[in-house]
Amino acid sequence: MASLRRLSASLAELERELTQWDSYDREAHSMVHSANQRAATAEKSLREAEMQVEVLTAEVTALKALVITSTPAAPNPHLHPQLITKSVTETGKKIFQRGHRKSPSDFDLRYGRDTTPPSSPLKESRINDAAALAQFPLDPECWEVDPVVHKEFILWKQNPTLDRSDPFMQRIYEEDIDLCLAFPNSTLAHHVQRAIEDNSVFIEEVNPRQKSSCPRKCVLLDVPRFCKYRFRLGESDDNWYYISQLARNRIIAICDFLNYLRYIKLGLVKSSVHDVYWEIVKLRRQMALARLGF
Repeated sequence: MASLRRLSASLAELERELTQWDSYDREAHSMVHSANQRAATAEKSLREAEMQVEVLTAEVTALKALVITSTPAAPNPHLHPQLITKSVTETGKKIFQRGHRKSPSDFDLRYGRDTTPPSSPLKESRINDAAALAQFPLDPECWEVDPVVHKEFILWKQNPTLDRSDPFMQRIYEEDIDLCLAFPNSTLAHHVQRAIEDNSVFIEEVNPRQKSSCPRKCVLLDVPRFCKYRFRLGESDDNWYYISQLARNRIIAICDFLNYLRYIKLGLVKSSVHDVYWEIVKLRRQMALARLGF
């Protein structure tokens, strides 16, 4: 009887141990399964993160290329929504289209639409004259650096700023920007300058079908002129001002110049100091030509 009791006690102890080990085994399997799930989730997240990094890297590279190749003389349209976005009427029909695109047809926008036949010697002469005005002499030896301006530019390039208090910027304002904005309507011209500096001026060309109803007086020049452009000062401004080709060209020339300086300030222009200087000179000449009516 004693042996039987000991044997029963041993069997009971063995069953308890087996039950306990079975519990440990299930817990171990559960832990392994949970660890495998976490590892799989981590691997999936890692792959997704790597793919996202690759996509973002490609987007950043593409964006840098777009910004760097978007020069004031030839801006990429989608980088300047204030110049190219389209307005829509309440009924959803397209009435006006903003735009400043440097293309072969831009000759019509910047220098006036030509109505002479394509084979006309007069038209060819005018196109050749415009092309000559738009380019520097091909021989760089004909270029001559103004030592005073160049010295101011070098100092400015070390710490680019759009603040007028800088000697280089003060010269630009006095010799170019202020003269371009010297409109008879000085009050509105002052507001335009502030909007240009804040990069919040919106200009659009009037739809050809609506030109017959456009005002015949330029608000900036304050004289009778055919106004096929209009602008507003910021997205929150509901007032549209109609302007002539001359006024539009002056504003666009200033926007081109200041946009290029913004690119430099942001470190997006990778050209040499020499090339940047001559690009600035070309843009200054563009402002002078626009002011003179070219």
